[in-house]
Amino acid sequence: MEFFLDLTPIYLLGSQGPLVAFAYFFTHGGWVFFLIISIYFAYIIWWQNKQNKWFDSNKFIILAIDIPKDTEQTPKAVEQLFATVSGAHAVLNAKEYYLHGMFQLAFSFEIISIDGYIQFLIRTPSHWRDLIESSIYSQYPDAEITEVEDYVDTVPDDFPNETHNIWGTEIIPVKSWVYPIKTYPYFEDPSAEEKFKDPIASLLETMSKVQRGEQVWLQFIVRPTDTAWTAKSMAEANKLAGKKKEQKESWIWRLIQPIVDLFFLSNGETWLWPTDAEAQNNRKADKNDMPSMMLHLTPGEKGAIEAIENKASKIGFDCKIRLIYISPLEQFAVARVISSVFGSIKQFSTLDLNAFKPDGKTKTKINYFFIKNRTARRRRRLMSAYKGRSTVMGHTTFILNTEELASLWHFPSKYIKAPMLSRTEAKKAEPPTSLPLDQAITEDQGALSDSLRQQLYYTGFDVDLDNKHYEKKFNKNDSGTVEPSTDKGVPPSNLPTA
Repeated sequence: MEFFLDLTPIYLLGSQGPLVAFAYFFTHGGWVFFLIISIYFAYIIWWQNKQNKWFDSNKFIILAIDIPKDTEQTPKAVEQLFATVSGAHAVLNAKEYYLHGMFQLAFSFEIISIDGYIQFLIRTPSHWRDLIESSIYSQYPDAEITEVEDYVDTVPDDFPNETHNIWGTEIIPVKSWVYPIKTYPYFEDPSAEEKFKDPIASLLETMSKVQRGEQVWLQFIVRPTDTAWTAKSMAEANKLAGKKKEQKESWIWRLIQPIVDLFFLSNGETWLWPTDAEAQNNRKADKNDMPSMMLHLTPGEKGAIEAIENKASKIGFDCKIRLIYISPLEQFAVARVISSVFGSIKQFSTLDLNAFKPDGKTKTKINYFFIKNRTARRRRRLMSAYKGRSTVMGHTTFILNTEELASLWHFPSKYIKAPMLSRTEAKKAEPPTSLPLDQAITEDQGALSDSLRQQLYYTGFDVDLDNKHYEKKFNKNDSGTVEPSTDKGVPPSNLPTA
């Protein structure tokens, strides 16, 4: 039996013009496709509005973290902090995601330098404040955590303007994120007196040297995620090892397989199709070939496989990294500041595994075609994404595990001597309960207080007790106003100081 497909009516319809062909297609069932497409796009618009409304219902706060100057904690402590933060991962069902517009909220771990004053900040949803504070206090019991105003509100959205200009970019991995960067264990030197060579030291030193009026912002967006990403990591490791990917049977094949098996068995032609025993023997042969494949790998390939598997063994996060440099027009010098910052970030690079680079699609430097307008648009988009701590705008997110994040963002040890790094001066502790108390003191606390007060106001010392300089410099500003600093090195009033 022969079949013929006559396409003459279609050719005749096409010869009458596109409008006639479209009308014929629409009236003969094509309207169903347009209806489906219209419903889909209408739902997407409605769903995005639901997501925006739900996101606006969440409150975010900024926490400034100061740790003691004599801390001996290593990035391992911050790795435990990130592991605790991963507990914020929310498992959403279909109703919450598709009808209520809920999604996974993110944290923002930031290091900023304003006039050379360096501060570690964490932006978190307010309902997870206890999670952040408990994870910090568990590793740094003497840390000081203070809620502060958002520093991004003090700068405009449009650049360049009459007074300032910015340079910024997103920082992305050079290779696929399955390959790890160099992490803090590589910077340990057991033979030296200072056993840990902190890679963040050069970054903080660079940020502390920015001039008065300049600002450097470094932002790490961290969003908890599930473990599905490890499958891609293991697939890459198997690919490097030469292991064949296991093919999963489709539901269509599982449906027709009994019929196919019955057909071949009934004709006695089992050699055309492998039996279960033969397939099992083939799988055993493939497994026996794996050791011989590993023998032919280079040391670099073996190291890459081990590094990929090590990265996949720890908790991962969806991440973004943004860098912004703000400066008055007369002292705007990208080479002086950004080159030093990227030099510090390149410490985490390995040529055989992974490294970081500026994202060419978000970097505020354009070399060709409509340079001025396109650069201004990129600056506005980057500033908007930074201020909103967006996980959507810009480059797609990539996976960093707890060890990589702790290497990039961690509190400095006592060996880092950056002069304008905000840290607490001394540990706070209660007096030992075993100390003896003078009975006379306990009986006459009022007289002792009067005596101390008189000594404090003794006029023989040349001290102006009404001087507001130190109060302004060292006390936290509770008035809610932000006063501009007049001298380089004076911390902004909306950030806590030691």
